[in-house]
Formats: sequence, structure tokens, C-alpha cells
Amino acid sequence: MVPGNTGGGGATTSAAAVSAPRRPGRPRSEQVEDAILDAVISLLSENVTYDLLSMETIAGRAGVGKAAIYRRWANKEALVLATLQRTFHSTPRTAPVGNSVREDLIDLMWQMRKNILETREGIAFAVLIQALASNRDLMYRYQETVIEPRREQYREVLRRGTANGELRPDLDVERTTVMLTSTLLFVCKLYPTFEVTEDYCVGLVDDVLLGAAAGGASAAPEHLGSESESAGAHS
Repeated sequence: MVPGNTGGGGATTSAAAVSAPRRPGRPRSEQVEDAILDAVISLLSENVTYDLLSMETIAGRAGVGKAAIYRRWANKEALVLATLQRTFHSTPRTAPVGNSVREDLIDLMWQMRKNILETREGIAFAVLIQALASNRDLMYRYQETVIEPRREQYREVLRRGTANGELRPDLDVERTTVMLTSTLLFVCKLYPTFEVTEDYCVGLVDDVLLGAAAGGASAAPEHLGSESESAGAHS
């Protein structure tokens, strides 16, 4: 008798196949999705431009068919945004400790610097920046889904400072946020010969706080005031 045969000419059934437990791990659909998103960030990190990034290229890199992509995302724009959102949420970040506005801003700036210069998302952004400039819809959606959650961290620290008296009550929180984040983005991505050190991040925060501190420059931290006076003495 052939092993596995039920006898009497019935259909052959493998008991092992029936009783074998399912292999641990994520569902196949999640694996496919991750492969597609990994392919996008990998291609962008290799300086493939947004215009040249095609569904065929992405499918080939991910090892899936184009239909698998279109079942999940309607178009390339939606796929790229999903990739950047996932990368944003997977990049390790720590919440500011809350000891002071100055310490929290320095912490956020240093995290931003490392994200721009040391992660695949930062490399991909350098490729996407030209596409964002010419594609307003993509730019707005990128700002809404990726940039704004990060800027909100700065706003929260600044609002706390205005509420507890560390900063001027009339401080323009939005303008201050842009001053910090835009300056750091510029020197990291558009000024390649400039070395962005931790000291640079500290100095940038301190320079902004000279004007943002409650009472103006005269009420800035002691070490800031002494630096300002020293600079004036040598001018």
C-alpha cells in the first residue's frame, strides 16, 4: 500500500501536510509590502531621480509584479509618500527630556542632523527635493505627512517655553521653528562643504534664544550674554 493512501482507491492525503503548524512570521502580504517600500527607498538612496523612478523598476527591485504594487497604491506619488512615512516612523527618535527649552531644542536639532546626514531617508530627500519643487501636490502631501509631525515637536517645546516664562510670551512660534529647521536643512543638504557638528547645533539654538528669551537678549542665559558682550568688545 502506498504511504498516505486512504485505501480503496480514494484520494491521497498527506497527514503531515494537514497537521503541520504554520511557520512563524508575518503574513505574505506584509512581506510583499515591505519589499516594495524597501525597493523605493533603496532606489532613491542610489540617486535614482523621482522622474526616472518607475513602477517597473520598483517591481523588479522588489521581486514582485506591478499588479502587486497597484493593488496597494494608486500611483507613484502615493507609493513614495508611503515609503517616506514608514521611514520617518521607523527612524529611532527620542522625545525631548523636558529639562529646559534650550536642552530640548539642542536635542531635536541633533536628532534632525543625524537623520538628514546618516539615514537613507535623508539621502532620499536630497533626490526628491527637485521633484518637490516642481510637483506642488507632492510637496504639500510630503509636508503634511512627514515634515509637519517633526516640526510639531519644536512647536511643543517653544509653546512650553512661552507658557512657563522661559521665552517671551509674544514669541512667534512658527517663525522660530522655521528659523531652526530650515537653517539646519540648508547647511546639511545645500552647503556640502560645511561640517555640521554638535557645536554648530548648540550655537544655532543659542543664537535664536538670544532674541527669544523672556525679556530679550538681556534675559538670555548668562553664558549667552557673556559671549555677546565679548563679541561687542572686539568689534
